[in-house]
Amino acid sequence: MRIGLARVAAFAACLVFASAAAAQTYPTRQIRLVVPFAAGGPADLLARVIADEMSKDLGQQVFVDNRPGANTIIGAEFVAKADPDGYTLLMAIDGTLVMNPYLYSKLSYDPFKDFAPVTLVAQVPSVLEANIDVRANTVADIIATEKAKPGTYLMGYSTPTSQVTAELFNMRAGVKIQLVPYRGGTTQVTGLLGGEISLGLESVNVALPFARAGKLKIIALTGGNRISLAPDIPTVGETLPGFDLGIWQSVVAPAKTPPAIVAKLHDEIVAVLGREAVRNKLTTAGVEPATSKSPEDFAAFIRAQADVRQKVIEAVGIKLD
Repeated sequence: MRIGLARVAAFAACLVFASAAAAQTYPTRQIRLVVPFAAGGPADLLARVIADEMSKDLGQQVFVDNRPGANTIIGAEFVAKADPDGYTLLMAIDGTLVMNPYLYSKLSYDPFKDFAPVTLVAQVPSVLEANIDVRANTVADIIATEKAKPGTYLMGYSTPTSQVTAELFNMRAGVKIQLVPYRGGTTQVTGLLGGEISLGLESVNVALPFARAGKLKIIALTGGNRISLAPDIPTVGETLPGFDLGIWQSVVAPAKTPPAIVAKLHDEIVAVLGREAVRNKLTTAGVEPATSKSPEDFAAFIRAQADVRQKVIEAVGIKLD
């Protein structure tokens, strides 16, 4: 038995040594960063900013590969099946990792088994917004009005994430605001501006210009923290403690990628997002840089976020297939 244990220990030591050795020379060729969206959106902008900075630092090109479709499943499946060598990475949103497993009966990848978490990279805050003629100005106002007169408000949503957020709001606030689905954020904003709906959920970078022009009003952020872009906007959690369903972006690698390479990627991306010029560029576009202390810390974050979304999705029976 002692000989067997010694062999196991020796094998484990060899794996650690091999991982460290691989990280010392990594990267030796270009790195593919897969974005599961078409070019032009927040995820694509974020990926290109990170890729440009990493290319300079690492001495190898990091290029963005847009693979949109199927609610990020196409891009995620591609990376899940890639070689675990650190040369194929995924820009994964919250939906990719903590919602798709519960929205689809059959999923071509397992977010908890097929990826090695690297780091959170950004929050793309969403907001609870209101038609300019709505009298309520706070979350507490909305809740009080809806409880006093159920059916006062209609709330629009245009993505699975915003639907789950709306359902969680109803559950936590003890109300049943009627939800109205829209095909895309643009049509939802149009409906809000035209008075078809009273409330809506949209990304802050879309809503803020309309709010500053006096065409709608922002009630609160749905994420856990206020943002530097608009520090005066409160969070829903300030009224409903613990409420945190902000949209986030992250980087993951295929499972079994050597831990030392994952650690090197984590440290590099954190360094990139700590640069003032990078942070200014992203916050101006409505993207709030946010990183994890370690890959392990990010893994724990994923699990916590998944638990919240699973409970809401299963409670209201949301399915996309």
